[in-house]
Amino acid sequence: MARLERGKREQRRRSILHIVKESFGIKESRIAEQTELHRRVVNNYLRELDADGEAHREGWYWYEG
Repeated sequence: MARLERGKREQRRRSILHIVKESFGIKESRIAEQTELHRRVVNNYLRELDADGEAHREGWYWYEG
């Protein structure tokens, strides 16, 4: 798997977190569409955000915190 520069990785993470914060519940597939990233890539970032307490999932939807 190709490695990203740290700045690019953080930029993607912040972008995904911003989308989650602006939405009241959003599906992973919708975030993928908005960011033009593969759904699996988005899932990896969301799991990181979840582990850090910045986002959480309820069913199919992701929420802030």
